[in-house]
Amino acid sequence: MRITFLSPRSNLSGGLRVIAIHAQMLQDRGHEVTIVTPARRQAGTKTQAKAWAKSLIRGRVPEREPDIGGHFDQITVPVVEAQRDDFLFDEKDIPDGDAVVATWWETAFSAAAMPPSKGRPFYLIQHHEVHDFLPWQISRSTYFLPLKHLVVSNWLARVMTKTYGRDDAVLVPNGVDLSHFTAPPRDKQDQPTVGLLYSTNAIKGTRTLLQAIEQIRADVPNLRVRAFGAEPLSDDLPLPPGSDYLCRPEQDQIPALYAGCDLFLCGSTSEGYFLPLLEAMACGCPLVSTDVGAARDLITPGVNGAIVDVGDAKSIADHAKSILTATPSDWQAMSQASRAVAAVHTWDHACDRLEAALAGMS
Repeated sequence: MRITFLSPRSNLSGGLRVIAIHAQMLQDRGHEVTIVTPARRQAGTKTQAKAWAKSLIRGRVPEREPDIGGHFDQITVPVVEAQRDDFLFDEKDIPDGDAVVATWWETAFSAAAMPPSKGRPFYLIQHHEVHDFLPWQISRSTYFLPLKHLVVSNWLARVMTKTYGRDDAVLVPNGVDLSHFTAPPRDKQDQPTVGLLYSTNAIKGTRTLLQAIEQIRADVPNLRVRAFGAEPLSDDLPLPPGSDYLCRPEQDQIPALYAGCDLFLCGSTSEGYFLPLLEAMACGCPLVSTDVGAARDLITPGVNGAIVDVGDAKSIADHAKSILTATPSDWQAMSQASRAVAAVHTWDHACDRLEAALAGMS
């Protein structure tokens, strides 16, 4: 098949990582794959003038804002820049093909507007992109467009049915690279340790997790916190003293971080999937997560973790204390149960589902 993904520019977000993995795997399976992104945005004349003025006052010549790159830099799939720097792709930007896949709400309009020569139109939905920080009256309208829905979690399938009357979504769950995210079986540590993804974005619920950690420490005073994230720590959202923090870690550092935790936490208020849950499970971590994204798909309460209501720091703390103070044999059983779930969520399985959907076989 000839497959085109319409995508934001390369970055380090989890959503772009999923696109990169699928695109590379489809190419490796013999398909002709292209990723189309907007052109690099150029600053306006006034913005450029202000940047020059500020730099010259400081005694240096201003440099062009660096492009920090992202997940597309690590793959061999052709990435083509469109003529425009917004998401108004023209049919000249997109090669003829068998399938064209929107991957973000701003790309959905272009996918729906393409002539049949560009391929059957699909919408890979990784999140319910209706948020206060978006023009949500516009973004929500994309779910009514004549695009075949591909969703990464059953939660998203339920949203599409309940909110938009679309009960035809195909589940294409995310996967995990078990050769990368792996760790030898282990015992619960002498010093109880929790892990989390740190972010100042309110959607990620870091403040709720920090409140829960404060409550956990009331009963587990030697609790250790290990975290990673894509941004420096904020003075407004500090980790507890003595915490370990990795900012923008290399991918080969992350499995060891998971493997050094007895429990991984998710406090998000909204997620389409949240890949760290699955990655942590592959490394043997039980989970405590808010009821978002793939939590219900991955967690069996009491078997490999717990699911709590969004914003409920007390429930997070209570379940975390229960897992951290479990007997070694009970903790090991939860750890092994997490590994067993991860073992069936491979990227090969995920790509099988996507390939079948794009071929019209599901």
